[in-house]
Amino acid sequence: MFDQRGIVLKRISQHKIAILNDTVGRIDAIAIKPPHLGSLISYTVQRTKGTLQFLDHCSIIDLPFFLGRDDILFWHHVLELCYYFMPVGSQTSELFELLSFLYTVEKGSLWGVHAKKVYLFKLLSMISIQPEIPNLPAFKVHQLIAITPEEMHQVMLDEQSEKRVDEWIRVCVAQHPAIEQFNTMHFLVGE
Repeated sequence: MFDQRGIVLKRISQHKIAILNDTVGRIDAIAIKPPHLGSLISYTVQRTKGTLQFLDHCSIIDLPFFLGRDDILFWHHVLELCYYFMPVGSQTSELFELLSFLYTVEKGSLWGVHAKKVYLFKLLSMISIQPEIPNLPAFKVHQLIAITPEEMHQVMLDEQSEKRVDEWIRVCVAQHPAIEQFNTMHFLVGE
């Protein structure tokens, strides 16, 4: 047994949680005292039964205090997208790093609407959704994908690009078979 790290994506039941693990990807786990949604945690796996892991020595490493306080709906939307779009066992280390970045967002560093849209675009692209956007040149798509999380707060999309990115995100999310179960769709509609 060794320490593993993960981000709690969803509380499925009283003791069952979904986690994005930094090395093995999306897992479902049982914890006697499940940590809060959105917690960056350290834990050991006591045993595994099928695809379910039973956790031991679970401790919170970090919480996204500033982002959670300033924009809890955005944070919950990110967690929800990861939960629903990543099946158990799917893995991408870049996605864990992208989510981990949100724990470093400091007080006062305002993330505008454009930065959040680019973040969601990058997130969905990493989950293997093809980023082909009608009427948006391929070089612009590649520019958006290449933006680092540290640069996102500086992003300014022109009106046409913003509309295209909005449409693409909405279509990607709307086509998910479990769309009725999403709780944060109003995040996309409200912008």
